[in-house]
Amino acid sequence: MAVFPMYVDLKDKECLVVGGGEVAARKIELLLRFEAGITVVAPEICPSVSELVKESNIKYIQDRYSTKMLEGIFLVIAATSSKSVNEMVFRDAVERKLPVNVVDAPELCTFIFPSVIKRGDLTIGISTSGAYPALSKRLRVMAEELFTEEYSQMVELLAGYRSRIRSSGLTGAEKEKLLNIVLDDLYSGGNITPEALKAILQVYYNKYGLME
Repeated sequence: MAVFPMYVDLKDKECLVVGGGEVAARKIELLLRFEAGITVVAPEICPSVSELVKESNIKYIQDRYSTKMLEGIFLVIAATSSKSVNEMVFRDAVERKLPVNVVDAPELCTFIFPSVIKRGDLTIGISTSGAYPALSKRLRVMAEELFTEEYSQMVELLAGYRSRIRSSGLTGAEKEKLLNIVLDDLYSGGNITPEALKAILQVYYNKYGLME
């Protein structure tokens, strides 16, 4: 069953993570990359989760999960070693129409986590719809070699260029042409770096009077 890829703004959204082990730690780390608000509930937490709680603005409730903890929550993750607790979290979340992910239990998920590459505003998600997660991870590693950290700066440069084009007096067709031509120049040149992109953008800034 193929799942629909949908990107969600998690900034300052309240996410509940039920569980305090290493699996929970990995999910927390991913949520932090997208500036989510996080509450962790577990009787005990492992050193990795403890460190994340200390370093980040994470609320930790040292207790067992209860239904009332879903109040005000946007998204739920269950990462416990207890099947009964995971099933309870799933049922409670579904009743309240909250997105829920139970780790390693696709049948108890209304959404799944892809393997993620994040380079600034560039986010790439790879998924096998839960069929073979190891393949998603392998493809992510391969893609990370292609989409290097430099893409973060390049996306930022392109965003500034796009903003100037959109506010210019050019026609719709001219705007579309200019948005694509810089990418044609960048990728055909083979030197895919922020420095090369800056030089290309400067040509079009000058040619079309798009002031930096």
